[in-house]
Amino acid sequence: MAFTASAQDSCYADYGMPIKKVVLTDGSQLAYVEKGNGKVIVFIHGLGGNISHWVKSINELSKTYRCIAVDLPGYGYSKDANKNDSDQLSFYADALIQLSKKLSLKNITLAGHSMGGQVAVIAALAHPELIKQLILVDPAGLETFTENEKNLFISFSTPAFFKNQDETTIRKNFKNNFYDQPADAEKLIRYRLALIKCAGFDDYTKTLVKGIRGMLSHPVKNSLNSLQQKVLLVFGENDNLIPNKLLHPSLKKDDIIKVATENIKDIKVEIIPQAGHMLPFEKADALNQTIKNFLK
Repeated sequence: MAFTASAQDSCYADYGMPIKKVVLTDGSQLAYVEKGNGKVIVFIHGLGGNISHWVKSINELSKTYRCIAVDLPGYGYSKDANKNDSDQLSFYADALIQLSKKLSLKNITLAGHSMGGQVAVIAALAHPELIKQLILVDPAGLETFTENEKNLFISFSTPAFFKNQDETTIRKNFKNNFYDQPADAEKLIRYRLALIKCAGFDDYTKTLVKGIRGMLSHPVKNSLNSLQQKVLLVFGENDNLIPNKLLHPSLKKDDIIKVATENIKDIKVEIIPQAGHMLPFEKADALNQTIKNFLK
């Protein structure tokens, strides 16, 4: 049955955990949840996402670790007051560092999905004294784009483009994130549809645009050899989004992995079968076990 968003639908996702917030130096609010005790894992969602994408990992891994997950500024319960969006991903990385210092975190493992993986690398390069390990799940930033390709992305990635997406398009986009879309992904879709009727929807579409431009303007491919951290790279075998099939039809996932293995000093690579781009949601059990093995 089709879902029609209405003004009565919640404009905030339910993460099943209390929401905490810190205020950043520019006035932005960074919302986060935390659960468990032990060594610290900080989880970062991807473009268009929020904490709910990582909840399955938080609930399991918090049995052993102190798990903290953020809504990046402009998403979920966080507010983005950043006026200089020339390098949005560096802004996100700095927000994580500010949170880490406010919570007195040390020896952090950063776990980033998609755009969040790119943010994690940027943060790790800037603050190796805080970040001990990286978990990069279907990360962006390893695939690079020409100036013409960047301009093409920017030309269609406008707030109006996202505002005008109807339910059919939104559902199709979600399905493309999965190998076999699980039934509980419906709650992610319903939240996205509900946003259309929310007061903050215009700001949300602007956040998406800022994120896309940020990913394009700050690739991390050429900086990987400077990483000092131990890295776990995990891909869903059936990821349809990375590499970009439209602009780089001949580029294979193995080519992306090769970029990482040839440049990162200490790296472990895992491929999870029958899994798409939304790996933390679709194959949480397999991913969680992979993370546990890495952190032993």
